[in-house]
Amino acid sequence: MVKLSITRQNAGGIHMSRIGKKIVIVGAQWGDEGKGKLVDLYAEKADVVVRYEGGSNAGHTLVIAGRTYKLHLLPSGIVRSGKLCLFGPGGVFDLKIGCDELAIVREHGSRLVLDRNASVVLPIHRAIDAGREAAAGKSKIGTTLKGIGPAYADFWLRRSIKLGHLTSESKLREKLLDGGYWDELVALCVHLGVGTRVDINDLKLGMDPLSLDETVAWCMRYADQLCEYLGDTRKIAHERLDKGETVLFESAQGALISTHFEGGKFCTSSSRTPGGISTSMGIYNFDEVIGVTKAYTTRVGAGPFPTELDNEVGEGIRQKGAEFGTTTGRARRCGWLDLPALRYACRVAGITKLVVTKLDVLSGLARLQTCEAYEDVDKGDTLTEDVLETAVPIYEDHEPWSEDITSVRDVNDLPSAAENYLYKIRDSIGLPIASVSVGPDREAMVDLELWS
Repeated sequence: MVKLSITRQNAGGIHMSRIGKKIVIVGAQWGDEGKGKLVDLYAEKADVVVRYEGGSNAGHTLVIAGRTYKLHLLPSGIVRSGKLCLFGPGGVFDLKIGCDELAIVREHGSRLVLDRNASVVLPIHRAIDAGREAAAGKSKIGTTLKGIGPAYADFWLRRSIKLGHLTSESKLREKLLDGGYWDELVALCVHLGVGTRVDINDLKLGMDPLSLDETVAWCMRYADQLCEYLGDTRKIAHERLDKGETVLFESAQGALISTHFEGGKFCTSSSRTPGGISTSMGIYNFDEVIGVTKAYTTRVGAGPFPTELDNEVGEGIRQKGAEFGTTTGRARRCGWLDLPALRYACRVAGITKLVVTKLDVLSGLARLQTCEAYEDVDKGDTLTEDVLETAVPIYEDHEPWSEDITSVRDVNDLPSAAENYLYKIRDSIGLPIASVSVGPDREAMVDLELWS
């Protein structure tokens, strides 16, 4: 239903504008929930797809007609012909990876606009990332070493390089030197042992990240390819909504590692919830916030994980679910579905409905459990790093099923035990389940849109 709303005022008086639909897809766990596939499906009917935060440290894997696409930076909608895709100002952009993914844009005939105010991830940011991990030793956080944290730090310090600066080599150099910015970055690298404890060649950048001249040359090498895509994504999104169109906002990673909601060193460097859209795009009051959760739980890198299965069961789930990072190839840690964490993610992200992925991976398990609560932790507690580190799960057993469900497309064809497992999730979270993924391919979905 299209609603009327007052959207702006000018010299001619009040302007009445039709407001389009705003849909958000957000991870409801620690990331890697299978959001890319869902974004791809929802993008079919959306007019615009927006990647609103994050960088190349996250990845989406799409399987379309047997072909696998691994996306790290650009919106998943780029695999759909004619689709308008926006990379918003809240993201941090890796020039090389972005240019590599432009080949997919050209192949599929999609349309792309990169916000000229999005921050650039410089090679020296990756050097700082590696230096900090090396200096941390056993306390390292398991970063992807993509330079995302240092790039966001510079954003909040009000000194980051923007995509718009790449239109002029002299402007880029001026910004790098402004206020001693470059000297400070180099001094930090030296302090962290970049070039001594960290071998620059191991970063595989093909250049010296501590060289100003090489950094400028590296940026300008990609500028010609990228500058034709620059624009004002905020203006475009607002104009499309004013026309009554549907805008789909795509999150990377998950709500549980969003900057404000785990609160420790293992969180990511930006807001993965709809709040990140509001702060970066100036868009509010979303029609739907779809939370994506696996039928079990995974986490990559370090950090507390109360339901982790560090045994043959967890290894079996990892192998069957192909739980290896799209961006890094790292093995993901696997465990039983953590319902307290899922409830918390739904609360802080404002999720209105769920999509459950990888239900097929649980087929054939001899035992099936979910974490119902944590000992001595109230349901309303904030699940900070400190709480999760000491949480003791309380488990409930569920009837397993042995049938292969990858060909199921109707809920009535699911084994009763699998259907009961979905009922359990729905009732525990208190939200409807819109659909269930039963395999990696685009079509491997069971639609439950009216199942509430």
